[in-house]
Amino acid sequence: MKKRLIAALLAFVLLAVSFAASGASEPEADKIYSDGDTGDMITRIQLRLRDLGYLCYRPTGAYRAMTADAVKAFQRRSSDYGNGLAVDGRTGPETLKYLFEIGAPRVRIPDSVHIPKGPDSQRLKATGRLDEWSSVKASLAEGSVYTVTDCYTGETFGVVFSGGENHAEMELADEDQLAVFMHICGGEYNFLKRPVVVEIGGEQIAASLQCWPHGSDAIDANGMDGHFCVFFSGSLSGVGKLPDVEHNSNIMKAAGR
Repeated sequence: MKKRLIAALLAFVLLAVSFAASGASEPEADKIYSDGDTGDMITRIQLRLRDLGYLCYRPTGAYRAMTADAVKAFQRRSSDYGNGLAVDGRTGPETLKYLFEIGAPRVRIPDSVHIPKGPDSQRLKATGRLDEWSSVKASLAEGSVYTVTDCYTGETFGVVFSGGENHAEMELADEDQLAVFMHICGGEYNFLKRPVVVEIGGEQIAASLQCWPHGSDAIDANGMDGHFCVFFSGSLSGVGKLPDVEHNSNIMKAAGR
């Protein structure tokens, strides 16, 4: 019961922090979002539903049938965890609370589907300090090499900072780094997010890495096409410039909190 209460409080804290970070007004405490509603909050709901696998479409900021169906699927799935949500396709305070929990239930994946999973551990092998993205960004130099340490395994690899406005875009320094990257990511590219620390100016900074290379590619012959995203405290996603709940959770883990 205590863990459930802590998780619920953390969900609201993360949601409030995400609104503050983006400059949007916080959601009304008793507001019920439903068909016809539009705005930033609908985009956030859609992003979270997509992260959890219930919505397979880009966020539009408009609450329509596809969003309502995704909410119903989440509400049904939540009943498997004893949350007892009404399956009505509307996002009221209770649904919103469970939707933004760190442990929010993902869509059920058939047993036949392969799910990659990197190595983890109850005891972190590395931690760093929290540092705001604005400060981190000012300390990073494009083209420079930095050392990333995976918090679960303690394994390290070299990366090159190649840019990024709302979060860091990193690439492997050379092909020798690929083996460690693939190991911590479960042997293949995927959407897993890992707590890591990045050494910048001799300091270990808490961060979160996603195992999916994409987009621009500035480093040749490193065994990887594209770059991968690394989030720091205060980083925002490339979609709607919104905070990412899972990255934020990893960053706190990487900070030992």
